[in-house]
Formats: sequence, structure tokens, C-alpha cells
Amino acid sequence: MSSNPDLNHDFDPNSDRRDPEYQDDSGPLSTTDPAARHERGDSLSDHSPQSQRLSNWFARAVQPVSPKTAANYRRIFYSLVSRASSLLDLAPDTVSIADLIEQLHSDPTIKVDSKRTYRAAIAWALRQPDIEFSQAAREEGLALVAAYDPRDGVEQEIVRNTRVSGRAIPHEDLGPLLNSLLGARLTQQAWATKTTSWLNAGIATGARPGEWESAYWFDRDRRILRLPNAKLKKQAPFRWQHIPERLLNRADADLASMAEADLENISIVVAAAKRHSDLLARNLAFFDQAEAGTDASNADAIETLRRLRAWELHNAGLAWRDIEVPVRWVGAVDAHLTNLQQYLTSEPGKHGPPTFERYYDGCRTALRTACLGAFPDKRLYSLYDTRSTAAANMQATIGAEAAAAVMGHYMKRKRTIKANYAGPDRAYRGAGRFAPGLADTQNQRDQSADRSADHSGPADAGGLGGVSSAPSGDAPAAR
Repeated sequence: MSSNPDLNHDFDPNSDRRDPEYQDDSGPLSTTDPAARHERGDSLSDHSPQSQRLSNWFARAVQPVSPKTAANYRRIFYSLVSRASSLLDLAPDTVSIADLIEQLHSDPTIKVDSKRTYRAAIAWALRQPDIEFSQAAREEGLALVAAYDPRDGVEQEIVRNTRVSGRAIPHEDLGPLLNSLLGARLTQQAWATKTTSWLNAGIATGARPGEWESAYWFDRDRRILRLPNAKLKKQAPFRWQHIPERLLNRADADLASMAEADLENISIVVAAAKRHSDLLARNLAFFDQAEAGTDASNADAIETLRRLRAWELHNAGLAWRDIEVPVRWVGAVDAHLTNLQQYLTSEPGKHGPPTFERYYDGCRTALRTACLGAFPDKRLYSLYDTRSTAAANMQATIGAEAAAAVMGHYMKRKRTIKANYAGPDRAYRGAGRFAPGLADTQNQRDQSADRSADHSGPADAGGLGGVSSAPSGDAPAAR
């Protein structure tokens, strides 16, 4: 586990400095090479049905969380065990789920949101076959997790320096901050210069820090920047009320194609889908996210398969979003993309090969140093604060609903943007007009129709498989 508190957020997921958010199945890509992305495909979740068998697809589709989240949950779980072992003076293999729950219940140093994340990690661990539990211990543990409410127990007593919701960089602070970066000592990597470009590019686009690793100009002449949506939900709530008919039709065709390539396993997959439906219903009620109930019929199993595939297709259209960068910010975005690409393609140094994490860490350190030099009261800003700053500028020019789409929120999540980001009253003068790009006109029409459709059901219930979504305030929207 990293000793750097900025990179290890296991015990404070709401910390002021957020870890970069990466796409789960994509490696580093050239930030200025669109061809590489078209060769790979602009979808992060749409695997061609012609290239896979039904059983293989189902095994992947029912995973409750992404590989990155699973790795994080594993680290959290073992950290909780180690912590309880030390506090209780027990051997790690004798620490029980009851011990972990009691530690969360009685610890005054952990925030409620963090406890929710830890509860999800424990629930995930209890379902992993490679983590040793007896069947009785698994069942007892799941019952204890179900009964545990993170809001109960002792209140948090230790006040931490956490990121305030809706914190932006005021216009009057931007000048002194940039001047402090300009006057910074010149280093071999010129982190202050790189940070200056990142600050301006972040304010220009509202991109999450981790989204820059795969960002690129989709159409430079039209100023359309393509960004990955870093917060796609792995799976949909089972009782999601609105799945567009076009996606269900495509799902039917895909399932038929995959089944034709895997005839011997169709009955096994259908039986597994029945069990998945029942488990899913229990899990949704388990976290009070929705009321759900299924019966063990083939029709319900097939409907589960259709919904799983339709959600994958839905996410395929949301994996990337296009935004039109205001004219005054194009140079900053150009500079940031160029700096990042040159760094990632440079020769390995004494500390190892260049990675996005190293780039992020270098810029973050430079920004902290600049803040300490610019502001006598030692107030600090983070690279994530550029996103909230952009949200204020966007809302002032195109409104909360359109701004939510540009920011990569789910459907018409103007509630989210208003609750978690700075409002239009904090916008910069002359920031420039923001707008969603129209690079993929068919996809734009499809997603516009989806957003305007009736979403009367519990469409935002969250994840599944017994894992509650960590509170983030963000979910992806149409490009």
C-alpha cells in the first residue's frame, strides 16, 4: 500500500487529493493519436458478440465491480483485518467479520462515507472464493454486514482536512496561483510549467484528472475534445425501469449470436442467470436500494441476460464524451495534451518508466508548493478543483442540465451538479461558451432520446452484487 497519502485513499476516500480515475481495461494511449483509438474502438464495454461465447460473456458480465474496484476492495479488506488484528492483539486469521464490524461501529476517526465503502469491501470479500471463509462464516458475515448501518455508532471526533464539496478556484485567486507557478524554480521536468497547462486545461473542460490519460482531439478544427467517462457503472440496477427498445433489440441479436457459438452451455448459462436474478433481488433489498423480487422461471433468466447485455450496450455509447472547447482555452488544452504525451513517451528515468501516476504526482506537488507560496493563509487547491471551477462556468453559459451532460453525469443529473460543484454565481467573466460536441450525430440522437424518455423508476439505485456505490456525486452521461 502506498505510503503517499495522496495516492492511498483506502482509509479516506473523500480526501482532499483524489487518486486519478482510470478506465479499467485500457492501457496508456497517445493523447494525440485518434487513429489508435479508432483501431481499438471508442467503446470500453462493447465487446463484439461475434468474438465471444455466451458462457464467457456471462461470466464477465455478472462481475459486480470493475477489476480496479475489486483490487481496491481487496486492499481495503486486508487493511481492515490487519488494523483489527493490531488493535485487538489477535492473529490476522482469527479476526472475524464481527470484529471488523465492531471496529467500524466504535471507531471515531472514520467518516460515515468511508464506513459505507468499507462495508461494501467486506461484503465483496465475503463473496470471493479465493478468500478463505467457511460457509457458515460467509453466511454469518453477510448477515452482519446487512444489519450494519454506517450511520450508527460513535460520531466522528477527528476533523480532517477533507475536500469541501463544491470547492472551486476563485477567479481572483487564479492569477496569483499562476504567477506563483511562473516564478517557481525551474526543474528538469518543469513541473510548474506542466501544472500551469493542466490548471488551465482543467478549467477549460471540466475533465476529471484521470480522464486526461486517454483524452485526445477528436476534431481539432472544430475544437472537439474527446474524453473518456471515468465513472461508468459496472452494472445496472436490476429493476431499472427504462431500457430503450433499440438496445433490447440489439441485446436479443447479440445473445442469439453468442448462444449459437456456445450451444452446449446455453442451459448452464440460463440456470446461472436464474441464480443471479435471485441473488440480485436479495442484494438490492439488502442495501435498501430498491424493492425487487423474481421467480425462478426461464423468462426471468432470459430477461436478466437481456438487461445485462442492454446495459453493456448502453455503457458503450457513454464510454466517451465529446465537448466543444471555448476558443480562449484551446491553447491551454493543446499545451497540456502535448506535455502529457511527450512525458509518457520519454525515456525511463532513475525512478522508473514515465507513467500517468508520476505525471499526476509531479503536478500535484508543484500545485501545492505554488499554493503555499501564493497564499499567506496556506489555503490549498487541487487539480480536481478545476472540475468544479469549470462546472460554474458551464452552468453560467448553458445551464445546469446541459452542463451535467458536458461534465459526464448520468442522464439529466442537474441535482448532482448543483449539490457537488460550484454554482453559476462563481463563474469567471468571459470564460467562453461551452457546449456538447456533435461528433457522433447518431449517438447524439440516440442519447438525447434516452434522456428525454420517462425515467419514473429507481433508475439511479446504484451498483449491484452486494456492493454499494461509493458516494462520488458523479455518474456518466451521453456524449
